[in-house]
Amino acid sequence: MNSNKIILSVIIPVYNTEKYLDRCFDSVIKATMQLNYETEVIIINDGSTDNSEDIIKQYCEKYSHLFQVNKLNGGLSEVKNLGLKLAKGQYVTFVDSDDYICNDMYLKMVAVAIQKDADIVVCDIERVHEKEIMNKVFSCTDIYSKEAFEQIINTPMMPASWNKIVRRELYDKIEFPVGKVNEDVAVTPIILARAKRIEVIHQALYKYYQREGSIQNSKFNESKFDILDSSKMCIDRTIELDRHKAEKIKKSIYVNQVLSLPINRIRHESFWARYYLLRRCMKKAEQLLPDIWDDTEFIMSCSNKTFLVRKAWKIAVILLKNKWYLPLCMIWTVGNILEKLLKSITKL
Repeated sequence: MNSNKIILSVIIPVYNTEKYLDRCFDSVIKATMQLNYETEVIIINDGSTDNSEDIIKQYCEKYSHLFQVNKLNGGLSEVKNLGLKLAKGQYVTFVDSDDYICNDMYLKMVAVAIQKDADIVVCDIERVHEKEIMNKVFSCTDIYSKEAFEQIINTPMMPASWNKIVRRELYDKIEFPVGKVNEDVAVTPIILARAKRIEVIHQALYKYYQREGSIQNSKFNESKFDILDSSKMCIDRTIELDRHKAEKIKKSIYVNQVLSLPINRIRHESFWARYYLLRRCMKKAEQLLPDIWDDTEFIMSCSNKTFLVRKAWKIAVILLKNKWYLPLCMIWTVGNILEKLLKSITKL
């Protein structure tokens, strides 16, 4: 492999995250400077109104492999699409500007990519909180699946674009949906299916920071339903794939993205907000994805966690399928109370 060519393009979308930029940029700089290959870091300022633009400028003036792009605010998908057009690396990856990475993340991932001639290399993720005791590592694979594609597809964190380095041509003729949140859901499964070889590093090299006010942690509103549109877009795009991979993607999307929205997110809302959102969510889900209940037995058996979680998941699926939303909301009220009590006891 010619070391004069750019091996890795790192794309960092920035919007009003001045508080976190030093940590993010410093980690990426340390990680890229460990490589013996040429790299580029494309930092795209998406119309920030805070001091982000000045911070980016200071870093780009200091480090020659950092490049600043300023644009009017258009959202994360628009930034990612632009970054992919500008990227010149053999591999591309993303970093959210409020997150950070381990110093040896790219050294390890690029080494595996070169040694194994991999199209994609994936690592584990650590979800990082202000209180370290709340930190949690998420595996990038499902141990109950056999080959790499299925292992990665069958996980809730599968859509994330930032714990993967991807051969750039895999993104050809596919774009992130502009104006939608959860944009990765529409793209990453297809990229994974296009890959001929996927390698895994079971180390939490990416640090996914949980901050108040971020898109993922903001108060629930109906914009979160965008994940249903992204899911529909992804499933429509599977027409280019063989039947086996298309079916695997569909099942994973239904379990880990579509049904995860009511069961893991809406469940925690106040009672009547929960009931209203649940009805709206499932109505839209069934309109966009009319075959969602065709394999209910598979869906009910998909939670591979503890015995109690599996039972709770199965009950929720049955009630959702039959549109028994009020009883489900009542059950979740009790469950939420018990969950809070258990967390309080655990902290003692």
